[in-house]
Amino acid sequence: MKKIMLLCMGLFLTACAPNHSFVFLDQTAVDQGTGLVWSKNANLPGKPLLWKADDNVYSFVQKLNSDNYAGYADWRVPTKDEMAELIAYAKSLGYDKNKLETWPFQKLRQLGFIDVRDYDYWTSTRRSPEELWVADLASGQILPKSEAKPYYLWPVRGGNRSK
Repeated sequence: MKKIMLLCMGLFLTACAPNHSFVFLDQTAVDQGTGLVWSKNANLPGKPLLWKADDNVYSFVQKLNSDNYAGYADWRVPTKDEMAELIAYAKSLGYDKNKLETWPFQKLRQLGFIDVRDYDYWTSTRRSPEELWVADLASGQILPKSEAKPYYLWPVRGGNRSK
């Protein structure tokens, strides 16, 4: 009886889980579950960027948009929820904190994303006047961190910008 109950729960949870699959194009990856379009390269700037500085996150996003990167001019910094959902999907593919090859950044690389770093990525969601939520793609955690430190940027477009 317990086995049947566990099997039913597993099937139910599988049916309720977001149906993520990515369609990889030349420069982008479309998340079929959310409709978000991610840059295929998770490190377009080639280095971590500061939130506020001459060479910052928003000036890089503005440049992507003015250059019409991948044919689009509405790139932005992902929200906390968007990064959390991407990490949750990567973890759903088989995560074990003791096995490096199962960490979120590795799973996202295995899917087909390029240059995904095992470090922190910006989100656009503030926690306080001095802190933003940052996505750690090694551990899979979303943590508040200082806006004064440099982190990686993974541009996205589409979806709900309000969160």
